[in-house]
Amino acid sequence: QGYSAYKRHTLTRPMSQPAAKKPKVVGNGAAASQDVQVVYAGMPGCFSEKAAKQYFNIKLKDEKYATSGLRSVATVFQAVQDGVAQFGVVPVENSYSGSLHQVFDHLLEFEHLQIVGEIGCLEEHCLLSLQTVSDKSMLRAVRGHPHILDACSRYLEALEKANDSEIRCEPAMNSASACKDLTSTPSIEPTAVIAPFEAAEIYDLRVLERGIANDKNAETRYIILGRAMRAEAAPAAGLAPGGSATEIPMFKSSIVLALSNVEGSVFKIIAQFSTRNINILKVETRPAATANSRQPVLSTSPRHWDYLFYIDFEPSRSPQTNKNLISALSEFSMWMRDLGTYQAHSNGLVVSRPDWSILDTASC
Repeated sequence: QGYSAYKRHTLTRPMSQPAAKKPKVVGNGAAASQDVQVVYAGMPGCFSEKAAKQYFNIKLKDEKYATSGLRSVATVFQAVQDGVAQFGVVPVENSYSGSLHQVFDHLLEFEHLQIVGEIGCLEEHCLLSLQTVSDKSMLRAVRGHPHILDACSRYLEALEKANDSEIRCEPAMNSASACKDLTSTPSIEPTAVIAPFEAAEIYDLRVLERGIANDKNAETRYIILGRAMRAEAAPAAGLAPGGSATEIPMFKSSIVLALSNVEGSVFKIIAQFSTRNINILKVETRPAATANSRQPVLSTSPRHWDYLFYIDFEPSRSPQTNKNLISALSEFSMWMRDLGTYQAHSNGLVVSRPDWSILDTASC
């Protein structure tokens, strides 16, 4: 089946995840024991590794650190909670394709972890293939993570039309594993992968085309996981926000809470932020029944269509205001958990306004 059929049937199904076991290191496992250990989901050359290095090159200027790839997002959470690594880096949201829901579920499941940082990374998606494939017109299949295949959907559809043949899309756990599989077990049909530009050198692949994403300015937000720690412990870990008196960094706080399914419950929560002039940055909902099966948090059994609310907000500079906010939220919710307060980071790109003139306004 071509890309259009793949989009209808495959992208709507979650990829199967193996059960979490003791992490298997697939990256640099020979790091010195005194180095800060950082884990990510994937293999060398994947987008998550790039994000990890970009973040810790800034935050741990005077400390050595080592990155290691694990086979899934779940094993990253498990490794940090078990103390195998001090920090984990996982993608949580893409500016084009939206949130990665499994990450929110894991934040609830692994109760001893908190978000200690974040970083927004611009990601260039490239079409890579074996050196024997000299032109993209030869391609019959493309591999990549489902979110990445979706983020490059327009290019893949155009490639089908240009080649006048169907392009079979094959989901992969991550971009780097797709590269490794392609080189270790070459497909009979000419096949490409969508991966970072740097992966071409690591896996000796040919770059057929660069910048193939639907949104050339797409940004993926990664969160940095660490074991729950006191605020005063952050500087020793190199993760405390810096900044001078004239350059105050923006902070972000994340919480998750459960609400009674009654009229006015959402309004009462939102009102607590509004009355204190606190800006809500993001609200994400997840089914309470699914979350409760992983980590029971509710005293009563949730029903279908009951939800947990994950909220990111910009905390007040007044500690007392923040304390009053948390107290009020606790009063109006059935249950609540603090997921961490950390320095916010984004490339801050201004997205160009859409050209609405291309639409037939008479049909709106």
